[in-house]
Amino acid sequence: MVLSGDPAVRRWDLLDIVSVLDVDSVLDRATAIAAERTHAQGLVLTLVDEPAQVGPDAEEPSPRILAVRGMDEADAAALRERLGTSGLRGGPGDRPEQDLARLGDLVTGREVLRVPVVVGERLYADLLLLAPPDGFFDDDDVESIAGLGRVTGVAVRNALSYTLNERRRESLELAAAVDRSIRPPFLLSDPLTRLAEGALRMSGARTAVVVEVATDSGRVDVSAGAGAIDAVLARALGAVTDRVLAAQQDGEEFVVRHREHTVWGVPLDPEHALTGVVLMLLDGTDRGPSADDRELLDAFVRHCSLVLDHAVLQHDRQHAVLAADRDRIARDLHDGVIQRLYATALKLRAGIRSGEDTGGHGDEAVREISDSIRDIRGTVFELERGRSASLRGDVLALAREYEPVLGFLPAVRSWGPVDSLVPVELADQATVVLREALSNCARHAGADRVEVDIAVEDGWFTLWVTDDGRGMAGSDAPSSGLRNLRTRAAALGGDLEVQSAGRGTVLQWRVPLER
Repeated sequence: MVLSGDPAVRRWDLLDIVSVLDVDSVLDRATAIAAERTHAQGLVLTLVDEPAQVGPDAEEPSPRILAVRGMDEADAAALRERLGTSGLRGGPGDRPEQDLARLGDLVTGREVLRVPVVVGERLYADLLLLAPPDGFFDDDDVESIAGLGRVTGVAVRNALSYTLNERRRESLELAAAVDRSIRPPFLLSDPLTRLAEGALRMSGARTAVVVEVATDSGRVDVSAGAGAIDAVLARALGAVTDRVLAAQQDGEEFVVRHREHTVWGVPLDPEHALTGVVLMLLDGTDRGPSADDRELLDAFVRHCSLVLDHAVLQHDRQHAVLAADRDRIARDLHDGVIQRLYATALKLRAGIRSGEDTGGHGDEAVREISDSIRDIRGTVFELERGRSASLRGDVLALAREYEPVLGFLPAVRSWGPVDSLVPVELADQATVVLREALSNCARHAGADRVEVDIAVEDGWFTLWVTDDGRGMAGSDAPSSGLRNLRTRAAALGGDLEVQSAGRGTVLQWRVPLER
């Protein structure tokens, strides 16, 4: 139904749009006004998208239909395609057309009203109204929505500014969380995890990780992550390894499509202590990050690069203080306790040799004191040496060990702080499982590529071994070895899952960090 034709009422409706601070609500309101105040039989609202990629691969903006009224989507898309946006965007240095236009559609033989919505210097959206069956709009129709596009453009600009300010405030809060994470004592993985969590929240991605690719070996190391850490991410990461390495070196972000997802990489500042890329995996491929998205994430990551610089200095200082404490304890033990115990042992031994009565416990005292000296010396040695065990190192060593057998070096990736969170006993079990899995690949798979991933997330440790071999079909499938791996997982409260659909196999061994 067409509402009152009172100009004051029409102005009030248009001004009411400007008070809305949500872009979707602004466009919904503009669409409703256009439908209510004209005799249009059909209506199509189209958003002109941002480029879905960045850099030399960037694509031209493509229209995306947001709303359809009074016609089916196929007819709406056809109308949209026939009319296009020719002449609306304007040429270089020209503003896009902002005024309502009366067009003709040759296919339907009807008039079409076009209402462009311009924000700043770019066409943001385009509203098409298809005339009723008589073919034309009357002057009241045109007058009733005169200025709708301009007012909607102002409202969209206000809503975008408000949303951007809110997102900037949120980014400052997330950056402050990264700052707070480096208050001593802390692990270097703490600020990296806060960085990944912040990127996940700001981008709306399904996954965000901080990843580095070794320039010499091409080894992929995931330092921290948030969101869905799974095989989907592993496949995407494998596909963009070269892009990640390039971004680490030149500091340029990238956005690429991978299957049904969009991969967005924002590098840490290569001039600072830690290098790497914040990698985000977004659902869908039809839309990439907007200019505002890129600006916010770039500023957030650059701020975090400075914080991580400070974190590295703090971390080194912590280690220096710890080393100094170890040296002091070692000196105190050596100069005080050990010497006193050693002197006591000599006195007791001298008393035994001279035949003096030692209360019948001399030999036992000597043994106990000697054991104490040996234990204390062992403690001093451990303080000086530190804990060198590394699950990542063990996994890499196993991969190199099986290189001659497989005929190639398995790719190794780690996700999260595996060295600091995985208990020694569990790490030992994981290396046994990996050895069995690599042995199976060598004996049964006939693979040309093997990938090993280890991850810590949400209180669980997961080991994946993926190959492109012949799969599990066939009589030589290593059932007994898999039973052993399943038994080990069950004993630790976990499970084993093997997927093999045709060619290739994915083995997932998953156990809790604590029981």
